[in-house]
Amino acid sequence: MPIPDHDQIDADIDWFATDANGHVLHVASGGGRLPESVAASQEALLALHQHFLLRPETGAAQLAEGTNAAEASGAARYARRGLFSFAKTNLHAPADTQYQLVARPAVPLTVAELPPELAQLLHRTQLPGSVAGLALLDAAAIA
Repeated sequence: MPIPDHDQIDADIDWFATDANGHVLHVASGGGRLPESVAASQEALLALHQHFLLRPETGAAQLAEGTNAAEASGAARYARRGLFSFAKTNLHAPADTQYQLVARPAVPLTVAELPPELAQLLHRTQLPGSVAGLALLDAAAIA
């Protein structure tokens, strides 16, 4: 079942993608529009969300410069599991596609480490370049 536009704008939805190098990233939507590939299936999003929350931690999260540790607890949780974590810069601004790095993993997770069915779901939402050096993410570039 697709995620309707009004649900996207009213909620902070955690969604996931991969980059060209196979790294996995987490994005907190902050009331922004989801990429079409994410909005297409609530079930796929839930499966990915459950998997990443249940993954064992692989190392400490490295908070981005200027990030408040107390405000970054959710992002750090994903980074400790190997995901690069980004959050919406301007909350509840659906047309704004900019996200800021909040935390990076000490040990990055790659798609190759995931069960094949989850890797297939992640490949639907892919950043064209590498996430490793990004401080800002433009979700408009995500296919």
